[in-house]
Amino acid sequence: MDRNHPEYAEALRFLYDRLNYEKAVDRPYNQQNYRLARMEGLLQRLGNPQRQAPVIHVAGTKGKGSVAWLAAESLRRSGYRVGLYTSPHLQFLEERFVVDGQPISPEQLVRSIESIRKAVQETTDSSLGAPTFFEMTTAIAWELFAKLPTDVNVIEVGLGGRLDSTNVCQSLIAVITSISLDHQAQLGNTIAQIAGEKAGIIKPESFVIHGARHPEAREVIRERARTKGCRVWELGREFDCEVTSHRIAPGTNKRFRFRVDNSIVGLHSMDDLHLKMLGDHQADNAALAIAAMQKLGSLGWNVPDDAIRDALGTTQVNSRIEVVCERPTVIVDAAHNVASIGSLLQTLSDHFVPRRKTVVYASSKDKDFEAMLHRIMGYADRMILTQYRSNPRFVPVERLEKLARSYQSQFPEVQVLAAPDPDIAKSYALTQSTEDDLICFTGSFFLAAEIRPLF
Repeated sequence: MDRNHPEYAEALRFLYDRLNYEKAVDRPYNQQNYRLARMEGLLQRLGNPQRQAPVIHVAGTKGKGSVAWLAAESLRRSGYRVGLYTSPHLQFLEERFVVDGQPISPEQLVRSIESIRKAVQETTDSSLGAPTFFEMTTAIAWELFAKLPTDVNVIEVGLGGRLDSTNVCQSLIAVITSISLDHQAQLGNTIAQIAGEKAGIIKPESFVIHGARHPEAREVIRERARTKGCRVWELGREFDCEVTSHRIAPGTNKRFRFRVDNSIVGLHSMDDLHLKMLGDHQADNAALAIAAMQKLGSLGWNVPDDAIRDALGTTQVNSRIEVVCERPTVIVDAAHNVASIGSLLQTLSDHFVPRRKTVVYASSKDKDFEAMLHRIMGYADRMILTQYRSNPRFVPVERLEKLARSYQSQFPEVQVLAAPDPDIAKSYALTQSTEDDLICFTGSFFLAAEIRPLF
């Protein structure tokens, strides 16, 4: 079945006609709008498929997608059948549902949507009300993985953690990545508040592995784990990562070492590790994935070091500082908060020495787009401001251009241009760049989704 088939179009309509918080960002993150009882009711009508296989549950501000992929690929290379659920997708909805390293087919998606229709209608007719788009896609993931069946599921949180639709499972391991300010309208204005929402995935009998380096976030996660009676491995305490070699060649990543406290049973060091994904921050993400795999090993799972090494060295998550073209070097990155933009710019500075640096930027209204733009202008030689077309959350390009010009007194050497859509921005950037230049598209998942297929 191809994506032009009427059944495929009708199945997608069934989902997209529902309330979609990925497009509506003005609803508070509270129990009135995010109701785990409704998710639980929907899954109960499906026979509670979330209980079918052990779960590695991944939350955090930055890096959760990378950690989820590295963990899933390590397990796949160890011989396990792995279900991986992530969000959002870049181009096609099927990308959210990955089995053994590959997204499901359009036909599988149609069958999966059909399998939940009755339960969705029964839930809608009950006092719980109509399930949302994300609740239904999460139910599809659980139902799909249960029917295959998978040996283990790696589940990425959508938003926050405490009230997220994925937070209806009993995780074997709860992984929390770095914590920084993002989605403040929903999660809170302080690191401690945001950490509290992320730590909501910690449940009794889970083992907690986290990579929060901010002191306030660490305290919140430790306290949540203590109250739930969970043991914790912490990046920077029980284990850490150490860069052992710097730039090997332009565009290549650094090598690093996974270093552990030798008194911790179940952990062991690993040397001379190589990551396909660029950036020092990816070493932290890799360390979390390694720790999770070694914890599974201590529980009797067979996860050889060679499988972990292969996963680290070959896994590239789409639009995570992804090189999609050379001569000129073109990078697509989905960074969409200030911390992620900072990591991106540091990585570009560390790994590339271009003649001229062009950044094509678009953002969403609910993000700190002013601060992100300001940071980018401190790096770029040329800014091309644009807006994506696939979601109404975009900041109008006219607003971005006005903002950028107000920053030009601080960055007088930066050329500022505006394009009404990403296609025009791409065409101009390519025609006005030489083989020795660098072009980076960033600021939003939605921009990455529109740009990446063009390469």
